[in-house]
Amino acid sequence: MYGKLVAASALALGLAGCSIGISQNGASPHSEFKAPVAFKDAYATAIRQSRDCLRSTDNAYRVVADLNESAQSGVVRVLAPFSDNEMSRVDLKAAGPKSTDVRIVMWGKGTWDPAAMRAMQDAVYYSLVSCSSYMPLDPRPPVKPSRDLPD
Repeated sequence: MYGKLVAASALALGLAGCSIGISQNGASPHSEFKAPVAFKDAYATAIRQSRDCLRSTDNAYRVVADLNESAQSGVVRVLAPFSDNEMSRVDLKAAGPKSTDVRIVMWGKGTWDPAAMRAMQDAVYYSLVSCSSYMPLDPRPPVKPSRDLPD
């Protein structure tokens, strides 16, 4: 009886694991930008941000970082337990001595929602780890063009 319960639970977790994680069709929230930060600093910040903010409240999710020093590129991923589905992924590539190309993809739900993506973007851009984004989206108010031109 106990063995059947464990097997049923494992099967349910396995099937649930198929429906979570980053979408393969590009539907998951994503962001691409150039950070005015040296590659190694951006990479280290992405690791810290992932460990501090994207492992969920019970820390069951794993942070896996892969560094390719010769290509000056790296990937930081947060993986789901049991299934190893990607919940978040940060791809980084040096674009100069103090510049890094960054691509962030999040699952889009729960801990890995668009707000988490924005927090990761700010963390890498400003080299400050925070689980929330405190930066304004656009500090400039929208300006409507005037139809009346001065003489």
